Amino acid sequence: MERCRPSIRGLHAVVLFAKDLEKQKRFYRDVLGLHLEADYGDAVFFSCGEQKIALFAPSHHPEGAKRLEGAAKGISHLEFRIKRADKAYWDEKLRAAGYHAYGDNYEDEDGNLFHFVCED
Repeated sequence: MERCRPSIRGLHAVVLFAKDLEKQKRFYRDVLGLHLEADYGDAVFFSCGEQKIALFAPSHHPEGAKRLEGAAKGISHLEFRIKRADKAYWDEKLRAAGYHAYGDNYEDEDGNLFHFVCED
């Protein structure tokens, strides 16, 4: 039986760099009413339906900050949900095509970072 081609299951999180992390944290929590899931000091994660919004200080993700090309704010990276069993497929495909950036991170044609969050 032929196996189905692996696919991306959805968006896990959008990660934003914040110019002022405390102000942004208050906005997403107090103004938008999102639930604060985790606070690591220089990074916070909010629930947003089935996805997450994360706010990072540039110090939390220096490699991502470099890719903003001097901007003080912007998207750090995307996190895509995939089946754990499909991770090797995506790693091999993206590395072979030259999209590996570093570690478990990849980049699109413009150098925007993304990685995968594995689910069972």
